[in-house]
Amino acid sequence: MMFVRLMILCLSLSAFADEAEWRSLNPNDTVYLRLADGMIVIELNDRFAPKTAAQFRKLVRDGFYDGLSFYRVIDGFVAQGGDAAEESQHPNLPAEFERSWSEQLNYVAAQHGDLFAHETGFIDGFPVGRDAAAEKVWLTHCPGAVAMARANEPDSGTTDFYIVIGQAPRYLDRNLTVFGRVVKGMDVAQRIQRGPAGENGIIEDENQRSRILSARLAADLPEDQRQPMQLVNTNSQAFKDTLASRRNRSHEFFHHKPPKVLDVCQVPIGRSLAPASFVAVKRVQVESDVLNGACWPASLPLAKPPAKSPAPSHLHQVTCAVVSLSVS
Repeated sequence: MMFVRLMILCLSLSAFADEAEWRSLNPNDTVYLRLADGMIVIELNDRFAPKTAAQFRKLVRDGFYDGLSFYRVIDGFVAQGGDAAEESQHPNLPAEFERSWSEQLNYVAAQHGDLFAHETGFIDGFPVGRDAAAEKVWLTHCPGAVAMARANEPDSGTTDFYIVIGQAPRYLDRNLTVFGRVVKGMDVAQRIQRGPAGENGIIEDENQRSRILSARLAADLPEDQRQPMQLVNTNSQAFKDTLASRRNRSHEFFHHKPPKVLDVCQVPIGRSLAPASFVAVKRVQVESDVLNGACWPASLPLAKPPAKSPAPSHLHQVTCAVVSLSVS
């Protein structure tokens, strides 16, 4: 008999019960960064930064990052890693700050009139900005974005990359090449050793830096060493419904309704560590006292859940996303 243990995180979102509302990570676009504190899983984006993603993929396959470190880490900003050398032996990369618009892109609009773009939305799970008049679209610097560091010249990036670990520095959009995003392990990224503020985050002592023990492409690993993962399909109707619900906060918690605006960097993209065909995220019935505990909607920043449910004898219907699974 197979016993499945599920740990659930409840979200105030629409249910993602249909297999078509999920997508699998492509092993050729999935990089595992192993640090002492755990694993960071990165999804590469060839549609927006094909040359940068290709060079990063090659460097990973060559073992270039193994043993290197995060040498410039600014709290609330970015963690920058690589060889820290002033002169790189690898070719400079062309700037891939934006790309031309195409109707073939799986674009879902999030907000019109964003502070940093005429419009924001999502394409294949990545948050983007868009200028419809100029027919340009670009990846945004949301938390978890992975981008290539460079000097003042736009085509000066080579090997060193950074992960956004603080509030979204959106002023960097269209000024650096974003080529991926963290899909798992942001808690690990947040534990990367910070550098001194007075030194612009530079950690001179190599022994004090967080080190990359290994970097591997999922496609190069045997299947039993990969991390099976499903991500919410941002082109699905369920995700579009989620955007609408987050834009229009109707929960009774809100006594002063927030404006009907949506920050593209504050929309979580759910994931499941099990194939959707095996265990779908589904709408479940939970007792009121469960709702008051682990299943209180995660989008409400309460110091603690309420002591009593308004209707303790009733069942409350909430949406729960599978965040871990083990089979024995």
